[in-house]
Amino acid sequence: MEDVNKHAGGEDAMLGEESAGDGGNGGKGKKKLTKQQKKKIALITVGCFFGLIAVLVVILAPIIAVGNKVIVEDTVQPNEYLTEWMKYIDGDARITDLAIPGSHDSGCIEMPWYAATQDLTFAEQLDRGVRYLDIRVNDKGGDLVIFHGIVNGVSYESVLRDIDEFMDAHPSEFLVLDFSHFKNDSEEKVFDLFDEMVSAERVVNDPNIPDTEFLDALTLDDVRGKVIVFITPDETDYRDRDYFFYKNGDEVGEDADTIYASLVSPYKKLWNGKSAKKFTDDILYRYIDTFKDIDRGFFVLQCQLTDTTLVFGPRYREGKLIELANDFVKGLYDDKENLQYINIVMRDFVTCEKSALTIRLNFAKGYASADSEFAAAINAFAGIE
Repeated sequence: MEDVNKHAGGEDAMLGEESAGDGGNGGKGKKKLTKQQKKKIALITVGCFFGLIAVLVVILAPIIAVGNKVIVEDTVQPNEYLTEWMKYIDGDARITDLAIPGSHDSGCIEMPWYAATQDLTFAEQLDRGVRYLDIRVNDKGGDLVIFHGIVNGVSYESVLRDIDEFMDAHPSEFLVLDFSHFKNDSEEKVFDLFDEMVSAERVVNDPNIPDTEFLDALTLDDVRGKVIVFITPDETDYRDRDYFFYKNGDEVGEDADTIYASLVSPYKKLWNGKSAKKFTDDILYRYIDTFKDIDRGFFVLQCQLTDTTLVFGPRYREGKLIELANDFVKGLYDDKENLQYINIVMRDFVTCEKSALTIRLNFAKGYASADSEFAAAINAFAGIE
């Protein structure tokens, strides 16, 4: 018993010494890691990170590959009814009331999977009925190119050539050119080249009349053979052309600033990042409701999903959306409550079918006969019997 007590007492004494020792170190009692230990921990952390990435790649790569096969380049060939569809529309129709096909990130072709939003050149899109183009230009070391985020694409000059040649060949049409983003102070070069190739004479505007008042008074006959040019005040301070219209109204809800907006294109990244079903069942209607409170100038319905994860890419997201979005646009034909507000419908990876679905809304709006040869051709492209 005595030995046990002695032993216990010895342990207490040792613990006491350790406690005293701890007190001398501010009560922390922690050993500092050596450089070698820190290096080892860092290597393990980095290894785990890249290991996780590798696992995700193995899991997601086949899913993305399969999903990307849904959206393929359009092989349907357009005819004159699609290429010159405005020829068959009532010339007295106000341009802000027309249903007009548009393309999102219009020049983002020949880009990696995470940046490409279109398969067709500007010329091919125009032939398929697109009349609203979303243009983003970077000054890359003196060369003007289309860009999407960090990725550079086709030359801006080729884009202007497509526009100029199309307008020369099809004087019944008009275009809305939305210069939505600039990079590396490209603005002056962009519009110097624009004036040279497309010509300022082709641009319509009257700086003496407020933008929305002027646009809402224009009929299709007023603008045949013309282009309307927008820039975004929040994106650039450049104001050196009298023909600019000023886009605003990308924000929605309480953040909206649309008092002077002549082109309203509401967008929330998180909203466009929702599932395809949520997007078509709810979000698109919210965007329409946003414009209902304004109801002047052009309205762009952004009918494309955003890849908020930066993993799947636009093609995969469009593969999930295409059928639901096509059904949504089809449904607008008989939607008397919302049809009157539909103007420009913007899509990724445009096709003859997507454009025709939007163009045919003009029959429901009363701007072309639904019993004509033209209507039959458009319905055929749209897959409507």
